[in-house]
Amino acid sequence: MNMMEISLTFLLTGCLIQGVFCVFNINLPVTVEALQGSCVFIPCTFDIDQGYEYDLTDSAKRKWFKDGDPDTLVFDSSRPDTGPLRGEIFGSPREKNCTTRFDNVRQSHKGSYYFRIEASGTLQYSYTKLEYKVKIAVRDSPPKPTVSLLKDQQEVKKVMEGSSVNLRCSTKIFCPFSPAVLTWRSSPEHLLSENVTQQQRQEQTELISDLIFTVTHRHHLATFTCTATHQQQITKQESHKLRVQYAPKNTSAHVSPSGFVLEGGSVTLSCSSDANPPVLNYTWYRDTEDPLKPEQTGQNLTINNTDPTHSGRYVCTAQNKHGAQNASVLLDVQSQNASVQLDVQYHEHLCL
Repeated sequence: MNMMEISLTFLLTGCLIQGVFCVFNINLPVTVEALQGSCVFIPCTFDIDQGYEYDLTDSAKRKWFKDGDPDTLVFDSSRPDTGPLRGEIFGSPREKNCTTRFDNVRQSHKGSYYFRIEASGTLQYSYTKLEYKVKIAVRDSPPKPTVSLLKDQQEVKKVMEGSSVNLRCSTKIFCPFSPAVLTWRSSPEHLLSENVTQQQRQEQTELISDLIFTVTHRHHLATFTCTATHQQQITKQESHKLRVQYAPKNTSAHVSPSGFVLEGGSVTLSCSSDANPPVLNYTWYRDTEDPLKPEQTGQNLTINNTDPTHSGRYVCTAQNKHGAQNASVLLDVQSQNASVQLDVQYHEHLCL
């Protein structure tokens, strides 16, 4: 046992005998993830036994060692640009700050690391307990960003027309001093410029970009794509297709064949509508009054053996669980006598 260990053992034993709280402790993450070629940030604070407080000055050295056989000194705060890992350690020893940035991290740097404080006198302590160590993991490429649809801050899969939503893109921050850049595009393109508010913020471990807008039926099946650019060159993207629920829109009615219909013929009235979920039922009315008797439902209404009494305005109602919309069409049935009279007048006009 060397003099340092004997001195530390004596001090700890003395503290316990006198009932004084003695502690060496450190707070840092279990694992930090780095992107190859970028920097890695290790938030870190430490505590020392109060018996060493007098020895802790701003001239104390803060060091990092990598586990191995033997352990390797990789960073020394007194010579930050000379070790295998180079970067910056923040704050001062008296603030008990060991927060560190390592630059240009490579695959060879992955592994387990521990912190050591070296001050004047006998304060020289390595935080080598397993729970005191931090593991650096190194990725060759960044992950895809995450895109999610939020309503009232809860993730949802589909929304109702008229709802205010938040389309969120987030990506991991590997180096807070050089974070990724998030950009959006939409298909159709014009949706991104129509009453959309964009907000971006940087949190401790994530970069977040929000699109906030009110959903319309035109957003149904629209695609929004978020691209994350890391280190000004590596890009990853993720897309989200919106699914919007809405009542019937653009309802229309048509007559086939078009124009007037001769008495005794057959005619089909057709109704169409855009809705999500699709139209549950179509109902036909005469002159916007009571339903036809017997009631006529379905997208098409066929009338056989027509006569002039069938002439008039027909209304179809398209309905799903969110609402209904009407459309109308005019049916004109000409009698055979009227048709003959028109034909005679036409030929008389030609003779003149």
